[in-house]
Amino acid sequence: MKLIQKSDPRQTQTIALGSDNYTDRLYGCFRFDNPRADGFQAERELELIMRGGVQHKITVPQEMKIALDTGKAVNNKSFYMETIGDNLDSMMLLTMRAGWNQVEKDLKRIVDLDPQGNFVAGFRSESYDIPVSTASVAPVGGRHTWIGMILVHPELRRQGIANAMMQHCVQYAINQGKALNGLDATPMGNTVYGAVGYVDSFRIWRSWFDPSQFNSASFDRVRISRVTSNDLDELIRYDSARWLERGNIIRALFTDSAEEAYISRNGNGEIEGYVLARSGRLRYFIGPFVADDETVARSLLTCVCQSLAAKDVKEAFIDTPECTFADPGTYDKSVFDQEKKPSGHKLIDNLTPVRDFTRMYQAVDERKAEALVNEFITKEKLDPENIRVEQFARAMYGSVANYTETMGFMEYEERSLQQYHWGITGPEKG
Repeated sequence: MKLIQKSDPRQTQTIALGSDNYTDRLYGCFRFDNPRADGFQAERELELIMRGGVQHKITVPQEMKIALDTGKAVNNKSFYMETIGDNLDSMMLLTMRAGWNQVEKDLKRIVDLDPQGNFVAGFRSESYDIPVSTASVAPVGGRHTWIGMILVHPELRRQGIANAMMQHCVQYAINQGKALNGLDATPMGNTVYGAVGYVDSFRIWRSWFDPSQFNSASFDRVRISRVTSNDLDELIRYDSARWLERGNIIRALFTDSAEEAYISRNGNGEIEGYVLARSGRLRYFIGPFVADDETVARSLLTCVCQSLAAKDVKEAFIDTPECTFADPGTYDKSVFDQEKKPSGHKLIDNLTPVRDFTRMYQAVDERKAEALVNEFITKEKLDPENIRVEQFARAMYGSVANYTETMGFMEYEERSLQQYHWGITGPEKG
């Protein structure tokens, strides 16, 4: 499956606008003269794939420049948000620019969960139609949602686009009657989510390690076997009891992880843990990974790591709650790259933490909703009668009904459910 049809930054180092409509649309972000960013540049060199080690040369004819007003672009009549449609190529490009791990099948899986819950934002006029941002609202079972893929091209940042997309996602989730609305936030996105009522729950650390360090370890070959389609109904019931019902996501992930999906059963034949692993753009990704205790978790991890090492997989990602480390390190919310990262992982001796996520849920009561609306009016410098204020207020007050259930679940997850989760994944993760 190939999403980017032309000018794929994995295959070329030169992107020239002005001669091909497809390239002009996909890379149209470089046409904008954004006074809040670096402005328009007819020629520039940059890494289109973050930390890819390759400089790309971008050229844009001067006559293709698009001026942006001094006010925020989301207030411009040319700005739009709509279902993603045929714009998965833009989502793929944005993930690479952000240095994320998704591959094409990850994005297809996300959209297939709910095609109407994936969005693109951009600018449209008689002479151009340029996508610049994406977002996803994935259904978690029948009652909840997970928001992700909030991405904006750097050339269009500081224009309120991420906030507008997040508000759009929240409103969509509320309109669908969902109760819990969660996400795993990068440090860059934390402020955006807080502005729409999301609160911190606990930290998760993305780390990488060499699976071959488990080659000399042993695991219970009697209890552990590959997951088959016949196991899925029971596995989904097991997983639901240790987090939320998400059978739709587990089935989709199993389809993409069938070669590396393992289950552990106790002496009575009951499930006591499972692990899935799948390939990514940068590294293999291990998760979801759920087990009743450390012994079961270690056995499952040994099994999947030996299988990956046999395929000559040198590095794998795993996202684990901070509680799986003996030393949580020190955390400064204002810093993107923490100086003292956690150490002493319970299962993996040689592990390199890379970055943190914050598990967040939208938790808004009446007073918080009023405060958020007033903050929005002040920050965006809008008249209280503006349509954007009306839309924002509808989303914030609409979420109040979920406040009690959300707060109760957050406490339950933090105190009880975390102990079962050794490798976390949301539907959007790769």
